[in-house]
Amino acid sequence: MAKFIADDNVPITYYDTGGDKPAIIFIHGWTSGGAHWGGIMLALRPKFRCIALDLRGHGRTPAQGELTISRLARDVHGLIQHLKLERPTIVGWSMGGLTTFEYLRQFGHAHLRSVVIVDQTPRLRTDELWSMGLFGAYTPEHVDTFRDLFSTQQRRVLRRFAMGIVHPDRHVLRFLTWFTSPYRFSYNRAALVTLAEDMAELDYRDLLASVDVPVLLCYGGASWLYPGKVGEYLLEHLPNAQLVKFEKSGHCPPFEEPRKFVRTLRTFLAA
Repeated sequence: MAKFIADDNVPITYYDTGGDKPAIIFIHGWTSGGAHWGGIMLALRPKFRCIALDLRGHGRTPAQGELTISRLARDVHGLIQHLKLERPTIVGWSMGGLTTFEYLRQFGHAHLRSVVIVDQTPRLRTDELWSMGLFGAYTPEHVDTFRDLFSTQQRRVLRRFAMGIVHPDRHVLRFLTWFTSPYRFSYNRAALVTLAEDMAELDYRDLLASVDVPVLLCYGGASWLYPGKVGEYLLEHLPNAQLVKFEKSGHCPPFEEPRKFVRTLRTFLAA
């Protein structure tokens, strides 16, 4: 574990396996933390330098400064500069996927080797023309309801979220997910609400056609968060993408099917 100081003087924690190898940066999701990638990093470290950061308000990084996806993307850029990485691959899961989209909008892809998006939509909010957002139905009214529920029933909301992101047939794993520390202890309550509200305003559909770098799309076959054909939509609109479905997974393919995820990532990066 190490830290670097972002350009607004906030200390950002990251985990780095080190070595002179092709680099992979892992970006976690909402309520999670960089340590959640530990098993994946351990499996890949013989051939790759694996790096995971704690986003602001998560893990050991404080909820200081601007709490937006735009700011998180700048922190990823700062980490790349700090470590002097050349052509890394970015793996973004859930909120980390949005952070990856935002990184591409701000900094482009010319200096990246490739990108991996794990179970994330380019737009969370839904309307009469877009049904592939969060839960398949996420309107401004839903955002307001979430804010109200979170302020009065935080534990209940997070318990439902933690258990709901796992495949519905994997009952033991769903139960154990709630007791996994990243979901219970490694977040800042105010940061969660602020980031959730910011995510609801974002839309990256107009970005997709310009992402001319290899993109691997990893999507759960039974994702509660994104029940529509989000992966198929991205496959159609990204110029250089491939889609792998994880039929035994909900929203968490790297952690529900870790062996398949590691194999898939190795194959993608070897191409």
